[in-house]
Amino acid sequence: MPIIGLDSNNTPFKYLDKYVTAPNWDQLHNEVCLGIAQAEWSKRFVSSGVHTDWAEQEITTVVLDVENRLTPLQLETFRTLTTTDEKIKYLNALTYNPHPFWLIFLRNNKRVESTGVFNKAVAEDCAWTKNAELFPSLVKFIETLPFESIGRVLFFMTESNNSTVPHYDVLTEEQRKQKPNDDFIWFTTKQESKSVFVMDGETLKRVYPDPTKKFVWFNEMDFHGTEAVKHFSFSIRIDGKFKPEITKALLG
Repeated sequence: MPIIGLDSNNTPFKYLDKYVTAPNWDQLHNEVCLGIAQAEWSKRFVSSGVHTDWAEQEITTVVLDVENRLTPLQLETFRTLTTTDEKIKYLNALTYNPHPFWLIFLRNNKRVESTGVFNKAVAEDCAWTKNAELFPSLVKFIETLPFESIGRVLFFMTESNNSTVPHYDVLTEEQRKQKPNDDFIWFTTKQESKSVFVMDGETLKRVYPDPTKKFVWFNEMDFHGTEAVKHFSFSIRIDGKFKPEITKALLG
């Protein structure tokens, strides 16, 4: 599927910089790094809708075909594990399919279905976590962003020399056609770090945001990912609902 984009012109990225009062980046970055050091990390399937050309490079493929890919002993062990974190960590150690993502949830949504993505922008379904207490300046900054309401808030953290393979944010093509794109802001406090892209699913051409812009929005039903860098990298994503005037300014 070609790039869906955010409007009738299939624009891949929109920017919210003009609607955001920039924080003290040095102070915020220092606090964020301290918070990351002290927070509880978790692993989740954040790239389930992996493009078929990259399917063998992501551990989700193993999970979907676990009975055919593990030995009887390994499968028996796998079935004793009760949490997603444990299952991913076990397979990450066991196989050669990486899952280099770590997450820190500052706000998390209750699960109303298995994927957890259909209500992640619904404020009433989300609540601040204990982790949020470690990021007071970031929380205050988030509360100034041009949202009418705030849903899920989390860090996406990637180990060095690993990319985020091209994916969309649901499990199947059927869900991809059903789920509308959510409002969100994506940014990082670590300069020249993570490079996000949106990709045409047919030509595999990658499109990158304007490097002079900081606060990015794209269509999560487009294939997207991040390039590998030589160091630990992270981004922050805030889901929610933009203020009506912001939506009108962005989409017309």
